[in-house]
Amino acid sequence: MRTKKGAHAVGTIYGRASVFYLFSMPMVIGIIGTGFGKTIAQTFKSIDTDCTLFLSGSDSVKTKRIADEIGAQVIEKWEDLVREPTIDLVVIATPSALHREMFEAAVGQNKHILIEKPAATSAKDIRDMLDLVNGYPKIVIVNHAARFNPIIRHIRDRIGSGRLGDIMTVRIGSYLNIFSDQNYTGHWYNSKKSGGGQLFAVGVHQIDLARYLLDMPTITSGAIFTSVYRNPRFTDPVDAESQFSGNLMTENGTCIDLFNDSYCFGAKDFIVEIVGSKGIVKYSDTQGLRESYSNDRPLEEIRVKDPLPAIAVGNSILTRSLKYLVKELVDSIGEDSPNKTFCDLRTAADNLEIIERYAVERTVDPSAD
Repeated sequence: MRTKKGAHAVGTIYGRASVFYLFSMPMVIGIIGTGFGKTIAQTFKSIDTDCTLFLSGSDSVKTKRIADEIGAQVIEKWEDLVREPTIDLVVIATPSALHREMFEAAVGQNKHILIEKPAATSAKDIRDMLDLVNGYPKIVIVNHAARFNPIIRHIRDRIGSGRLGDIMTVRIGSYLNIFSDQNYTGHWYNSKKSGGGQLFAVGVHQIDLARYLLDMPTITSGAIFTSVYRNPRFTDPVDAESQFSGNLMTENGTCIDLFNDSYCFGAKDFIVEIVGSKGIVKYSDTQGLRESYSNDRPLEEIRVKDPLPAIAVGNSILTRSLKYLVKELVDSIGEDSPNKTFCDLRTAADNLEIIERYAVERTVDPSAD
């Protein structure tokens, strides 16, 4: 427990006490990865301004530049970062294929761990990782931050209260413009070996979010169709999907519709829609949160209070949710009490197993025409 004697709580966020940082020991955080790892580092610094950051990345020049920008110290080799005795929390934000090895090393050094999704590239690997931390004394979570977003909390409350009636459809989708950027020529996202593909990048978020909103139902049937588009603009071979569309059925008869497209040009968006027998709730990054409970009334805009208004992170609801997860993680480590809303390895393995069971692949190669 890192809280000094005399620390006290001031207010609550999501029903739990929030540690007042002026009376708490600053955390020491080691982050592996300089892609999304940079955003994670900046968010920790915004939440806990006194925290110490260590950063490790595969590109030494880039790592040094980002470290200087965010006020972090560089440790060149990730193995040395994990072994650094002062570090409380290790954040693993690298290509998915590297997660398991880094995770096992962090467990060996008795660290708290935040790992990017997916936690590994197969459900079996995640279950092996889960076995490794059976009885582990530190907090281990997977970054499914949307669970903590007040908008998602509002939607979940609407479902749980019965206001929407019986839930018939949950629709979650993303319109991305990653690959429609004409300057984009390739990334590890395009390689299965590295753990790429949009099912890993976005699909696991959508599956976790749908299951969380519905209180973790069993999936009884479905299919997720994926398409690998081998764009001739890309410099490296492409074998990971750029888009997917799927339908899953729960044990309660709710349809879960998922989709992602990565060639959306100016139409970048993320949507969550809940269709019930008594009402409908719709969210999108571009149009906000709306709901209706009458055929005679249009969708009404709903304003949800932001408990951390001074901290701005990203544009998508997925990225904007990071500040809430980081806040809860800092408090949980300080209080030595994990929040039950965190996504654990067991749930992460279940999410990935759904993909493994229901995904079907199709390849499109324009150069073959």
